[in-house]
Amino acid sequence: MLTIGAIDDDVAILYTLEAMAEAIDWPIKTSVNPEDVLDWVSRNQIDLLFVDYHMPKMSGMELIRRVRKLSRTVVVIALTVEENPQVSKQLLLSGADDFISKPIRLADFSSRISLHAELIRYRSNMNWNERSKGLSESTTRKVLSVFENERVSFTTIEIAEITQLAYPTAHRYLEYLSGKGFLSKRTLGEKERSGRPRIVYSRASMDERKDNQVKR
Repeated sequence: MLTIGAIDDDVAILYTLEAMAEAIDWPIKTSVNPEDVLDWVSRNQIDLLFVDYHMPKMSGMELIRRVRKLSRTVVVIALTVEENPQVSKQLLLSGADDFISKPIRLADFSSRISLHAELIRYRSNMNWNERSKGLSESTTRKVLSVFENERVSFTTIEIAEITQLAYPTAHRYLEYLSGKGFLSKRTLGEKERSGRPRIVYSRASMDERKDNQVKR
């Protein structure tokens, strides 16, 4: 059984999350204090953490950074009312694994937990270097952050130019993210100069990510 943590400066939101967790029979710890969260993480008391983006004592972005320094295994999901792609990008770069928009619905809450349960088990059983075969976590997040929403798509060449990575390196990260279900890829009709089919990558939709989890 996974243990959930949640922090928000709005007590009403925390009550809602507690009710949702109880409805789907998941244990949850809640707090308005960032120090409580850091203590949970340092003691390995939680597996998945919901973090509010706007908080007075410590911003969600800063808390995510500090959580990620303490743990690479805990899954972090940001809670936000922001729809700015730059905010989503910065959250990913700071260490968030996903984000969910407020107001939170039970269906979204439940599906995110189910979606990331496999990732939690995967991280618990293997360290980053073993599971990614030498890939850098910071570079992985950098590549993923380029895909700000599900409507943009890029070729490997474009990603290499944007991230300043060598083409083979960019391709390796794109294939890794595609294999893990974070990105989807499709082949277009036109050919590249090399004569190979033109492949573009885009951020996987929630449905695609759920399908990927089922296939595993």
